[in-house]
Amino acid sequence: MQSAKFKIRHRSSFYEKVFAKIKGIEGYRKYLKTLVLSTALAFGMLYIALGLMFFANRGNPVPAHFILLITAIFFVISTVFYESKARVRGKEKGREKSKDGFEPLIKGLFLAVCATFSFVAIFGGVKLTIERAIPIGIEASISALAICIIVSMVFLSLLKPLAQ
Repeated sequence: MQSAKFKIRHRSSFYEKVFAKIKGIEGYRKYLKTLVLSTALAFGMLYIALGLMFFANRGNPVPAHFILLITAIFFVISTVFYESKARVRGKEKGREKSKDGFEPLIKGLFLAVCATFSFVAIFGGVKLTIERAIPIGIEASISALAICIIVSMVFLSLLKPLAQ
């Protein structure tokens, strides 16, 4: 029984060593993570664009009371995030409490409105896709997805210096 476990571990470590020795594969996880993230962002952009088409043709896909609820949830989450960020920044500078208590609220409100708009637009884009009522053809959709992947990769590469 132990020899079978040893063989499985030995095989997996063998394959990892082989992949590590092949040039260009050393950082394959980094490349895979970047590809997945840029593709997910591209689908998000594409569904937001389709959601805007849904708004233009059919109106709002989500009732107003749900939009208000979504905005309130995003507002609470983003305000708590910005308050905790301001608290950490205040402790680093030696201050116990932040001078401006409205700054996290304003930032939280702005982020909540943007996130709600994106969420509702993505919902409209998904609804348009499910109903198979996309106003552009499949060829144009694939081209739009390719352009969105390129744009999201550019955004990710521009944001890397800010994250470091």
